[in-house]
Amino acid sequence: MCEKGEHVTLDSLIVEVRKNEDVGFSGGRTTLRKLLLEMGFSWEKTDNRRALIERADISAHRIEYLRQYKNLKDVDSNFVFLDETWFFSKGYATKTWQDSSSFSCVRKNLSEGQRYIVLHAGGKKGFVDDADLVFPSQNSSEEYHGTMNGEMFEEWMENTLLPKLDEPSVIVLDNASYHSAHLERLPTRKWTKLQLKNFLENHNIPFRADSLHQELFALASSNKPEKLYRVDNIINAAGHTVLRLPPYHCHYNPIEMVWNDCKRYYKTHVGSQFDRAHVKQVWHDALHQVTAEKWENYVKHTEKIVEEDWNREVKWDSINVEPIIINLGEENSSDEENEDNEDDTEPLAIPLPGQSGEGC
Repeated sequence: MCEKGEHVTLDSLIVEVRKNEDVGFSGGRTTLRKLLLEMGFSWEKTDNRRALIERADISAHRIEYLRQYKNLKDVDSNFVFLDETWFFSKGYATKTWQDSSSFSCVRKNLSEGQRYIVLHAGGKKGFVDDADLVFPSQNSSEEYHGTMNGEMFEEWMENTLLPKLDEPSVIVLDNASYHSAHLERLPTRKWTKLQLKNFLENHNIPFRADSLHQELFALASSNKPEKLYRVDNIINAAGHTVLRLPPYHCHYNPIEMVWNDCKRYYKTHVGSQFDRAHVKQVWHDALHQVTAEKWENYVKHTEKIVEEDWNREVKWDSINVEPIIINLGEENSSDEENEDNEDDTEPLAIPLPGQSGEGC
């Protein structure tokens, strides 16, 4: 829509995303607006109007990722993509999109069985041999992130994945909290005066002995060292390179398509036996049916997206395109979700990728 120069409204955007089967969206205007917020857009005030604008740091992170990926690909780097996921032993999905017909419904009170957490890595040559970690979750939370932790992830990285890589590789990962433990704790407002003073002394930053807490915190905050992550240090020490995905851009990771492939296989083949040994065997089979050829196709598909997004960034940057204004409150809208709040009459400004906060 942007490239065609079409005027974009929230209602016209809904029509487009509903037509796209790959998106799988059937919600309404309110849901779409919430999704845009969750994807990293934030409210800003421009010309006395509130507008939803992509955060400049996310836009910049995306551009930097695309540039780094292209540069590393140009020198024939070996990319290794990793990620965590989960599945239920009975193979049922926890959420289902519904249409408005009376024949569409969610199966209620149906136990999905035990949740299993999965961690693995792979690339164009297929999964890294014997690098998978699969274990039952003890967490009843809907989010599997509550089960994984930094210590577990770093132990897997150092003792399972890295020893199995037979060449220097670029390891692609997201910014989940357990991927992002700092080498050094950075000061926060909760720190005591003693902690702040120790931080300043350790970094050879002078301060007055009678400084108040707010003064110490301001001084420490303005002198924070570069963020260094423990897992990056482990990877670099083993002779590999880290490439972190920009927030809200999991589609740059081909393993997401691999997980969908595995889960489809698992649901089809698990049958009615759900003991741990059988579940793990079927999941093992699900992993192994994703051949190197499948992996290569998934990676190529992702690299095509990366190339297209980079070209779009360059194109839009060169012509200095203005942000797209999406009106949230069109006249004659028949959407039943129209009765939101007063913000429905305000514009939603979505900048084209690559624009900074100043250009929004």
